[in-house]
Amino acid sequence: MKNQLKAIFGLSALFFLTSAFVVAPSSNESRDAQEQDAKIELPENVKAIVEKKCMNCHKPDARNEKAKEKLQWVKVPQMNKEEQEHFVAEMFEVLEDGKMPPERMVERFPEMKLTEEETKTLLAWVEKEEKRLKGK
Repeated sequence: MKNQLKAIFGLSALFFLTSAFVVAPSSNESRDAQEQDAKIELPENVKAIVEKKCMNCHKPDARNEKAKEKLQWVKVPQMNKEEQEHFVAEMFEVLEDGKMPPERMVERFPEMKLTEEETKTLLAWVEKEEKRLKGK
C-alpha cells in the first residue's frame, strides 16, 4: 500500500513539474493565427466599386457564364485561405494589367471602366489582404 501511494504521489509530482514547462501560445500568436484564418472582408469603399463595376458579370445569376465561373463576388467572404491567396494574386494581375472590365464591355459601356482612383482603392485593399494572409 505504501509503495502504491509513493508511486501515485511520484507520478502526480512529475505531472505537475512537467506541466509547468508547457508554454501556452501568447495572445499575439493566437491573434496572428486568427488573422490568417480570417475571411476576406470588403470595406464599404471597395464594396461600392465592386457593386457598381463588377457585380453585373460576377454574380450567381449573371448571363455571362465565363465571368460567373471565373469569380462570384458573393463567394469571396467564404473562401478558405488557399482560395484567398489565389484570389489576391489574381486580383493584383487583373488590376495592374487593366484586364477588367474587358475591352469589349468598356466599348459598349464606357462608364464601366475603372477610374484611376477606383483602381488605386482596389489595389490598396488587395495589398492589405495579401499582408494579412502573409501574417504581416
